[in-house]
Formats: sequence, C-alpha cells, structure tokens
Amino acid sequence: MIVIESINHIGITVSSLEESVKFYKELFDFDVIDKASGPGLTFMRVADITIGLYEVPGFKNQEGSKNRISFYVDEEDFEDAVDEIQEKEIEIVFGPEDIRKGKTVVFLDPDGNQIELSYPMVG
Repeated sequence: MIVIESINHIGITVSSLEESVKFYKELFDFDVIDKASGPGLTFMRVADITIGLYEVPGFKNQEGSKNRISFYVDEEDFEDAVDEIQEKEIEIVFGPEDIRKGKTVVFLDPDGNQIELSYPMVG
C-alpha cells in the first residue's frame, strides 16, 4: 500500500495559460506561485489549494466529461458565489441544486473544465 499524506496539486489542462491564469485569479483569487517549472506550465495557489495549469494549444474538454474540481464554500457564501458566476456570464451546466443537506452548482472554465462549488463537505 502506498501511504499518501495529502494532495500536492491538481492538474488542469488548458488551451491558454494567460486566459486561464486570469480566470482563476479573478474568480477565486488564486495567485501564481511558480512559472519556472517549464514552458506551458503555471502553478497557482489559494489557501491550501494548489493547481497546475498545463497548456495544450487547441485543448477543449470533451463534451459529456464528468471530470471536475469541487471547491467547498461556506453555506453563507454560496448564493453570493452563484450571483458572481451569473454576473460574469460563466456557463452553468448544473444547478444550483439541493444535495446532501446542502447545495451545489457546476460551471465551466474557459476550456470547458467543470468546476463545482458546494456545501457541505463530502465525508
């Protein structure tokens, strides 16, 4: 058995680093922490969450994919988050819906990668 301690980072394929860095910075306040790891790669962090954006020119997530990143948001912040997504005219593909005594909404980043905001935490 391999013993893991935590998640190091979550990798996301994107078609444009510039556009994706702007998206994750403006929507979630991720900060760039490392661009020097290699061409076509940028690491960003907010709180204790690190994402790696891997640039593949021409990439678009496959329609019907269920791959997603799910971020926990506090119950009091959920409606404000949904309002912001709608104000920015970001495509919502599911929700907002009631789930597990909470709520969820799923929307798309510029490359069609699914992002979920939900509460409560699973488990």
